[in-house]
Amino acid sequence: MKNLETGHFNAPTFPITKNNDEIKEALREVNLPTLLMSMASLTEDNSWLEEKYAPKPIEVPEGELVPDDSGGYSEKISQEIIDRSVSILADLRDGRLSVPASPPKSRFASQIEFSVAETVPDGYVEMIMEEIDFLDRDRLWKEKLGKVSPESYNDFNVLIIGAGMSGLGFAAKLKSCGINFEILEKNSGVGGTWLENSYPDCGVDTPNHFYSYSFNRNPDWSGYFSKRDELRDYFEDCATKFNVRDHIRFETEVLTSAYEETTRKWIVTARTADGKQKQFTANVLITAVGQLNRASLPEIPGREAFTGPAWHSSEWNHDFNLEGKKVAVIGTGCSCVQLLPKTAAKAERAFVFQRTPHWVAPARDYYKPVEPGILWALNHIPFYASWHRARMIWIYGDRNWGAVETDAAWSSPEKDAGLSINEVNQGMRDGLTAYIEAILGETKPQYIEHCVPNFPVFGKRLIVDNSWYETLSRDNVNLVSSPISEITNDAIMTVDGERHEVDCIIFATGFKSNDLMWPIDIVGKDSKSIREIWGDTPNAYKGISVPGFPNMFCLYGPNTNIVHGGSIIYQVECQINYIMQCLAEMLANERDELDVKSSVNESYNEQVQAISAQLAWGHEKVESWYKNAKGRVVNNSPFSLQKYWEVTHELDPTDYNMVS
Repeated sequence: MKNLETGHFNAPTFPITKNNDEIKEALREVNLPTLLMSMASLTEDNSWLEEKYAPKPIEVPEGELVPDDSGGYSEKISQEIIDRSVSILADLRDGRLSVPASPPKSRFASQIEFSVAETVPDGYVEMIMEEIDFLDRDRLWKEKLGKVSPESYNDFNVLIIGAGMSGLGFAAKLKSCGINFEILEKNSGVGGTWLENSYPDCGVDTPNHFYSYSFNRNPDWSGYFSKRDELRDYFEDCATKFNVRDHIRFETEVLTSAYEETTRKWIVTARTADGKQKQFTANVLITAVGQLNRASLPEIPGREAFTGPAWHSSEWNHDFNLEGKKVAVIGTGCSCVQLLPKTAAKAERAFVFQRTPHWVAPARDYYKPVEPGILWALNHIPFYASWHRARMIWIYGDRNWGAVETDAAWSSPEKDAGLSINEVNQGMRDGLTAYIEAILGETKPQYIEHCVPNFPVFGKRLIVDNSWYETLSRDNVNLVSSPISEITNDAIMTVDGERHEVDCIIFATGFKSNDLMWPIDIVGKDSKSIREIWGDTPNAYKGISVPGFPNMFCLYGPNTNIVHGGSIIYQVECQINYIMQCLAEMLANERDELDVKSSVNESYNEQVQAISAQLAWGHEKVESWYKNAKGRVVNNSPFSLQKYWEVTHELDPTDYNMVS
């Protein structure tokens, strides 16, 4: 029987060496509801769940926009929790207490509900338990692979395109069970977007204790929203820790992939670092190329006439000194919001050319370093890292779902005007508008009307504020809302007749997100190209399988992007689990070919579009990269995080045509 490793690489909890006073000092900085649940799990003592320790519900305080998850304890109860915890951790340190197994589902359910002071539906309980490693997510495919003879692995191999977040995560699972694989990566290193993007302040907009693999949590993040270099280092570390680096062919760009029906294998042609072409053959093809990796430049008249430096934000020009220069930034999406503050701080003047404003929301901990006490707790207190992640999933996951669904029964002038879709959504609009007015009102009130979007909140993913409005308030920053008419050799002209002389142009204009897997030419059965099949409407079953393209599986494929909250790594792990079940089905039952049924895919995607039309990002007033030219949502998932987990959790083999 094939020896299956666990596939889990969670950082160990290191022994406690602090004395009691030092432990107490560290605990003054931790989150008390998280500490409380750690102690309840460590001691298996129900007294930690008594009413006096019940935290207040996680709510947004009046006049604010960021939820408070501190528990709202009195000084007396706070001190009691800390004192009891010091005593227990001292017992653990001194050998009087040992660490038990993770709590069973029933106990975890009662603990998580106590912790967040809300009802947690059963589906969320199992989902969160998998995300924090209290329940083995891989159990379904492990069980099936455990029955496969070692000989079955010999002639079976997987080819992964891309060594970014998706490709590395999938490779880790393949490595854990001994399936042969190779990764073809066009860049010289791993990390995908975190290797390619290096603009100022580039970073994640999801709390990074959630933006990390469930099977390789990092207890040592320096901040709550980490920046590019630390994220890139994390994925570099993953490649080493997962022991997959030797499986990666760097500087190898895939050109074509074709399914050979006679052999039921994929033939992949790639260009190597020396410019030559090389062919690879695989039973299974995994596309892990992402959605945001091919720069999109706007078709502006005269763009090529500009004689100064011009570059896309994902291809940052580190050789050009912005000091004292007149800088143009075109686009006001996430990249612009992140790069503008430090760019404006250097420039003599910064012109920000905006087509459509975005909703930008505050984050209390955006630039805040992780407190030493929390760093210590994540590394030394058993269960603390797990409960830290569990509560973060609840807070930053589906709590916003109620704001994204259209309420047909709710009526208001704002809904009639297409500005909101339900009462909660309108409340968020009011709060975010007040936030904009409070910052710009005293400095540049004329900008307010240009910064309040004319579409519902969550029509596009909320951008995390990193002093965006404060930066617009600077004397040397101009927000230009008049459309660009042309670019000359040294200036940008707008339709109002204004001429904006600039020294350089930064295109923060996004990516070719609707051209999924472009420019790779992928050909399936009957010699049909995926471009021919898709046109401008990419679609796949569960965002993973495409009819007529057997044994090809997409990671971060069509309709799997998330808008309302959460981490894209979470979405991808759901997909990895599903695809691993597909591979287990192939190996255990000697299937040479899995091809999702066209009827199954069609029915699924009809559901996707029907649901999407009722969500904020499917709203008719929203123009975004999420949609194709016909207004169909092709990038975003129509499901909550829990629902997508449910959709992908277990393979139904009858969804596929199979050939042995």
